[in-house]
Amino acid sequence: QGTTMTVTGSHLLVAAGRRPNIEGLNLEAAGVSAGPRGIETDRRLRTSNRRIYAIGDVNGRFPFTHAAGYHGGIVLRNALFRLPAKVDDRAMPWVTYTDPELAQVGMSEAAARAERGQVTVLRWPFHDNDRAQAERKTHGFVKAVVDRGGRILGAAIVGPHAGELLQPWCLAIANGLKIGAMAGVIAPYPTLGEVNKRVAGSYYLPKLFS
Repeated sequence: QGTTMTVTGSHLLVAAGRRPNIEGLNLEAAGVSAGPRGIETDRRLRTSNRRIYAIGDVNGRFPFTHAAGYHGGIVLRNALFRLPAKVDDRAMPWVTYTDPELAQVGMSEAAARAERGQVTVLRWPFHDNDRAQAERKTHGFVKAVVDRGGRILGAAIVGPHAGELLQPWCLAIANGLKIGAMAGVIAPYPTLGEVNKRVAGSYYLPKLFS
């Protein structure tokens, strides 16, 4: 307190956020409940009026375009095909399109430790990847969080094309795969995607050299 700090830089990133634009919809007349984050829904994306669904930014779950597309599929299965499809947010990916990119899916290390207790955290740097070396884009790493049974709980990537490289982890978490599935993948060489295989393979190094 009482101090002044000067920060010098070349760029400024302003993350102003967003909020659902639901004013003027007269939701009360339709019996649809809403709060500060948007229209309230259950896991089938039904509102308090069970004949009305709310998808995308308006329901305040995840303000992502890919989330809205996913929600649309859930509603189609419920409304048109009468299938009791429910939202599963465990494998919802996040990507920040900065340079380098930042991508994350599943549980963070802190969340995993809080919920599961003992977890294994794996890391592998981009500078150990031949494609990254060839393209001189070696800054960053991939990180995976695994439970005691080897099941993948979460992954985060900082580096070039992080959003693209995250997709195998989205598939793994959505299907409850173990780290061995990622380690056993035959990755084409030389590709950045090898970092996923290498970080997964590092899970077995302590046992290999013990």
